[in-house]
Amino acid sequence: KKTTLEKGSTINVSGKEKGGRAIVWGDIALINGNINAQGSDIVKTGGFVETSGHYLSIGDDAIVDAKEWLLDPDNIDIVNGNNIENQLKLGAGSTRNKVLADSLTSINNATLSTALQKGIEVNISATKNVTVKADVDVQNGTLVLHSQRNGVTIDGNITSTQDGNLTIKAGSWVNIHKNITLGMGFLNITSNDNIAFEKGDNLTITAQGNIISNQENKQLRFSNVSLNGMGAGLTFTANKGNHTHKFNGTLNISGKVVINQTTPHYIAPWNASADSYWNVTTLTLDNNAQFTFIKFVDSNRSVVLNSGSRGGSRSFAGVKFYGENNEMKFNIGNNANVEFKLKSNDNTSNNKPLPIQFLSNISATGNGTVSFDIHANLSARSTELNMSSINISNGANLSINSHVRGNNAFEIKKDLTINATGSNFNLKQTKDKFDNSYEKNAISSTHNLTILGGNVTLGGENSSSNIKGNININSKANVTLQAYAGTSHLDKKERTLTLGNVSVEGNLNIIGSNAHINGNLSIAENAEFKGETNDNLNITGTFTNNGISEINIKQGAVNILGDIINKKSLNITTNARSNQKTVIAGKITNEKGSLNITNNGGDTEIQIGGDISQKEGNLTISSDKVNITKQITIKKGVNGGSSDSSTESQANLTIKTKELKLTEDLSISGFNKAEITAKDGSDLTIGNSNDGNSGAKAKTVTFNNVKDSKISADGHNVTLNSKVETSGSNGGVESNSDNDTGLTITAKNVEVNKDITSLKTVNITASEKVTTTAGSTINATNGKASITTKTGDISGTISGNTVSVSATEGLTTQSGSKIEAKTGEANVTSATGTIGGTISGNTVNVAANTGSLTIKDGAKVDATNGAATLTATSGELTTQAGSDIKATSGTLVINAKDAKLDGTASGNRTEVNATNASGSGSVTAK
Repeated sequence: KKTTLEKGSTINVSGKEKGGRAIVWGDIALINGNINAQGSDIVKTGGFVETSGHYLSIGDDAIVDAKEWLLDPDNIDIVNGNNIENQLKLGAGSTRNKVLADSLTSINNATLSTALQKGIEVNISATKNVTVKADVDVQNGTLVLHSQRNGVTIDGNITSTQDGNLTIKAGSWVNIHKNITLGMGFLNITSNDNIAFEKGDNLTITAQGNIISNQENKQLRFSNVSLNGMGAGLTFTANKGNHTHKFNGTLNISGKVVINQTTPHYIAPWNASADSYWNVTTLTLDNNAQFTFIKFVDSNRSVVLNSGSRGGSRSFAGVKFYGENNEMKFNIGNNANVEFKLKSNDNTSNNKPLPIQFLSNISATGNGTVSFDIHANLSARSTELNMSSINISNGANLSINSHVRGNNAFEIKKDLTINATGSNFNLKQTKDKFDNSYEKNAISSTHNLTILGGNVTLGGENSSSNIKGNININSKANVTLQAYAGTSHLDKKERTLTLGNVSVEGNLNIIGSNAHINGNLSIAENAEFKGETNDNLNITGTFTNNGISEINIKQGAVNILGDIINKKSLNITTNARSNQKTVIAGKITNEKGSLNITNNGGDTEIQIGGDISQKEGNLTISSDKVNITKQITIKKGVNGGSSDSSTESQANLTIKTKELKLTEDLSISGFNKAEITAKDGSDLTIGNSNDGNSGAKAKTVTFNNVKDSKISADGHNVTLNSKVETSGSNGGVESNSDNDTGLTITAKNVEVNKDITSLKTVNITASEKVTTTAGSTINATNGKASITTKTGDISGTISGNTVSVSATEGLTTQSGSKIEAKTGEANVTSATGTIGGTISGNTVNVAANTGSLTIKDGAKVDATNGAATLTATSGELTTQAGSDIKATSGTLVINAKDAKLDGTASGNRTEVNATNASGSGSVTAK
């Protein structure tokens, strides 16, 4: 139908206060008259006029006075051309709005710009298509492009130097192929179909505003685009379940840009399944820019979408990260920030690829931050890393964090090289606001991992990780591997970091609950290793340390099943709990520096099951209990090296313990000084109390070629349930060679239950008491046996070239005991003495300095080649019937205040010096 408004005719919808609405429409609309919609102030209260038609003609005499004039043909083109005043008629009111004239379906760009310069709104509406074919300067006005059924295409640049505005409303698609530059002006787009910024030569969009997609199964597309989010920024919103993104080429960001697809909470998983595709080769952010990409399915429903109407080709609403030529780059300016917030649907189907896929190599450079924050419901699947390299440089920070619980957070599908030199990279499972436990791995991989540089953190804050491939850490890398226990009331489980072979040339920190290295651990020269787990650290292979290594287990133990080779500095500290043991099962070779193995756990033990070789420095083993589980040797010297006594090769051994348990024999060899000492001011027990009694052979601690051998428990007790021996390579009686060895024992109380055999000397000093049990032997084979104590109870044998037993108070030698000086003197002194056994030597001196001295029935004092002297000058000296005192080749001297001699005494010559002497025995001289 044809609608005509003739010249001179008037449609008046004006009002004193507000203008009204006038709509003139027809299939053919010929407008050549007046339409008046004025108000009291045309700018504020002017009315609305719409002239529309499939064919629309605006005549030269048409006049429209209104605040807003809508031209609405089927199709409108904005074309290049000069300002032709009669293309637009002056609108009513003070706004001086212009309208399309002359039965036109196109308008010149200059005509629009001239009208918009007045600050008015021009609404160009078409039933089908609006196409901008020429550049338009919207000045300080507002240009509205409205397509009711089809779309809007921008093939010309739209600009404003005065912060003008552009509004696009499309019943279908919006295709932007040219630049839109509005400064602080607003760009608002609403579309019921795809929105595409593409086909241009690096399109530039500069504005603030909102770009909204209203329909399901539509796309937002970028290809080689620069987005400058001015003011409040540019926000791209699609709150639909099956919306997708397809980004290609380069994407440049300045200001603030947000892309947000957050589905309504009520949408079912199968209605939120369309994946998005990040095929961006390079994302570049200017200094201080912010870019946020959100694809978030806000539904807590779980479903298996394998097949059927709900499954079939449906996916996870995830994101596939590709890049041209297999490279995805981020150039991040100073203080700029990129954030990806991702949550797929809870499709638990295992026969489909993972929802989040990194399928290209990643590189990031600059002094900003890139973070991927990946969320999931309880059982949702997560992320795969299917690339070969991650390269972070120039101070950039890249984090890929996941909150996935019911499945592995990250699955590494290829050998991966990470280089974050001068920068930071994190791949972690991190906490969220929920309390449910993280049962699966943070990282799962069977592939090799190489870290070339930078600060790199891998693992879980609440979960385990399983990285079975080889891990190689280069010299410029500072790496943290973690597996922390859960912290919520629903998740208190310990977690475990499981690794394969680990080689470190830089720095490695292992932290969290537990770590199991199911392979070799190698620390290179100038490298540093810290194993600081809360519970346990296990190494099944060989631990080779050429750098600085410190293992510090806060409340657990270490289990090293392979050999330890240390060439620089190594400290192992554990805090084993009551049900735990620190186990060093393999051989330890310490080629340089000191080695400390310490367990601070109360009443717990270190188990040593392999030989230990110490080239130089101090070797310290400290634990409440030290258990030698196999017959081993702890020695000075490595690789068959000599026991050179030069300063450079001085080596000392200290075993600090409350109980040295011997499942098998222990040999200590070649040290300059070797000491077994009581830990923390406690008593010291060596050996097992039931050995020898239960039929088990008593075990032996041997000090071989040790210059200074010592057993001590200053102020406390030493109990020897094992045999203790010293030996050396030089058997000379009078040799002073460093290889001749002696043994020193100091304690409050010393109890000897088995044999002590020393090549050279035995020195036992007790501030309270020395006890030797029947059947025990203290033997200084080629030297002196010296016992110094407050009181003594001798039931075993004490022997040496010379023997000295000194007690400041009482001394008792039991029947069957022996004190034997093989080639020299036997000196036994005490305040008071009771001799029930045998004392023998070339010469023998037995003295009670302040009290009585008793030689009991059956006791013997035998000086085989010299004098025998018995002294009790301040007390009574008694020889009981059945006792026997001899000085076969020397003088027998008895000095006493009172002497009661009921036994037998003889010598070459005899002297009895006593104030009072009596008795029924015999004192004879040959």
